[in-house]
Amino acid sequence: MNSEPHIQRAQDLERRIRVYEQMEESHDWPGALNAVDYTAMTLMTLVLVIGFYVWGY
Repeated sequence: MNSEPHIQRAQDLERRIRVYEQMEESHDWPGALNAVDYTAMTLMTLVLVIGFYVWGY
C-alpha cells in the first residue's frame, strides 16, 4: 500500500501544507485581490454594460 509514488505524494502534500500555513501566518498572499481591485472591476463592468447598452440604442 505504501509504494514509492504514494510516499512521494504524501511528502509533497506535507510540503505544500507547510507552505500554505506559512503564507497564512504572514498574511502575504501573492496575487490576492483587495478592496481596490474589486471596486475597479465593478466599475469597469458597469462602464462596459452601460456603454454597450447606450451604444445599442
